[in-house]
Amino acid sequence: MRIQSTLNAAQFKNTTNHMNVTEAKHKKAGKELASGKKINTAADDAAALSISKKLMKEASSLKAGSNNISYGIDATRIADSALANVTDSLGDIQQNTVRAMNGLYSESDRNILQNANKQSVETINTTINQAKYNEKNLLDGTTGDINIYTGAGSSTIKEADAKAAMAELENFDISGNPDSISTDALDKAYSSINSMRSKIGAEENGLSAAFDANNITEMNLTAAQSRKEDTEYNDAVSRYKASGVVGAAQNMALKNQMNSQENLVNKLFQA
Repeated sequence: MRIQSTLNAAQFKNTTNHMNVTEAKHKKAGKELASGKKINTAADDAAALSISKKLMKEASSLKAGSNNISYGIDATRIADSALANVTDSLGDIQQNTVRAMNGLYSESDRNILQNANKQSVETINTTINQAKYNEKNLLDGTTGDINIYTGAGSSTIKEADAKAAMAELENFDISGNPDSISTDALDKAYSSINSMRSKIGAEENGLSAAFDANNITEMNLTAAQSRKEDTEYNDAVSRYKASGVVGAAQNMALKNQMNSQENLVNKLFQA
């Protein structure tokens, strides 16, 4: 009887051990299906989880960097649009200046043209003062260089001082002798503004390229992280169903074993 009892105890322990393993597999597969992740704790796969978190951190950094870049792109577009308006105003000044150089114009005619130029210079100054992004002046030379952290490095929007470029136009006078009118100050202002627009255009292109590169890299990192961590649905469903079937069979086997042992005990007492 002791031998039989020992054997039954060993069988019982073996069966319950197998049941515990099966239950753990069933719970793990169920958790994967519920969470959508095949790695939910370090115990599932510590190395893969570590790699996955690093990939996620890099992707998150690039995403934040892309947001920074988008702000930088917006700032360069605001600056370029303002400089385009300045160029238009310079065009008006240019036309008035050429007209004033006509010897057939009277002094009063040139005074009218001079007043028109003053209005254009005021418009330019207003445009420069209003060129801002998040309260930062973009064209008056007071902000300095603006660094944009991209998540993988940094880009710089160089300081643009359009106000300094326009300084000589403050005293630009076309009301006097037409033969003494010079366009040197106007030509210099044109050249400075065109140079600024070229620089800002290059900065915008650089930021746009960094934005595209960030998005591609972030997408690849996210895909890699997904492959490491996300549930393989069909596999998880198969394991969940299989462990459920095995668990049910093990429960039935344990029940039969317990019934058999109970019957044996009953027979012994009846003997």
